Amino acid sequence: MPSIRRELEQRAQKAILKSIIENYKKERDNWLQEPPVRKAILTYSLFRTQNALIIAAIIMLTGCVSLTLLSPLGVIAGLAVGGLAGLVTLVFAEILFLYFSFKDEKLHAQAVADLLESRVEFEPAKIKDKELAVKVDKAVEYWALIDDTVDKAPTGVLRDRLADTTKEATHWLQAVYNLAERVDKFHRNRVIERDLKSVPAALNNYKAKLALEDNPEVRKQLERTIADKERQLRTLENLQNSMEKADYQLDSTISSLGTIYSQLLLVGNKDEEGSRISRLQEEISEQVYRLEDLADAMDEVYEDSA
Repeated sequence: MPSIRRELEQRAQKAILKSIIENYKKERDNWLQEPPVRKAILTYSLFRTQNALIIAAIIMLTGCVSLTLLSPLGVIAGLAVGGLAGLVTLVFAEILFLYFSFKDEKLHAQAVADLLESRVEFEPAKIKDKELAVKVDKAVEYWALIDDTVDKAPTGVLRDRLADTTKEATHWLQAVYNLAERVDKFHRNRVIERDLKSVPAALNNYKAKLALEDNPEVRKQLERTIADKERQLRTLENLQNSMEKADYQLDSTISSLGTIYSQLLLVGNKDEEGSRISRLQEEISEQVYRLEDLADAMDEVYEDSA
């Protein structure tokens, strides 16, 4: 069971990376003009097995040529001519190899994948809260079912339309993980947990002292302290409310993922079914927007509480 789960996670990571690469490419008129991309392709090309074999073959050829020239030209001259010929051949071969490498779109994709792999933020194993981990696992499972359904669709217009649905579902899965990760961090934040208990008690204590205090200066200080504590409490309560909303939103999202999968099974291979696919994509986009909007709101409240 753990191995199957890990396989699904790795599959999802690859899909997320593919989405990142596509977005990266869309944002640029010609990504081959980007210095990081050119560097990534160059580095990937130089360390390819094919390049190592070419270099090894040229070295062996150079050795053979040098040995052949030892008798007619002498040791020093033979080695020099053979070495120079090998160097020229190596430079020419490397230029030719790199030229074809920069023309190979599959190689571009792999090189850029290595470049952008660090941007993939999807590690369900990091989520320690068991209930949240179960929710993310369910989201991964539904995403895989949606992806499998699209893969089984016959090649053609329908398959192309459904491919966009898979991209939206991948975006959705990432949004689910991002939100679950934030909630998990909140659950494990001992400072927030402590403050939620201590701040209300401290506030009541200060208010009680204010009611008994006669000294004007001390009263002013107590009032300022009470105002600060009230702001802190409001922020903490807003954060707690946001986390509760996030929990409920995740439950709603998991149900929606299951619904989307069921509806996807009903899509037929007819032109009019394009409208149904469009509705599915719109529903997914709406769910993603809600998740991302809630995650942004949580980040904002979390920063205020820091």
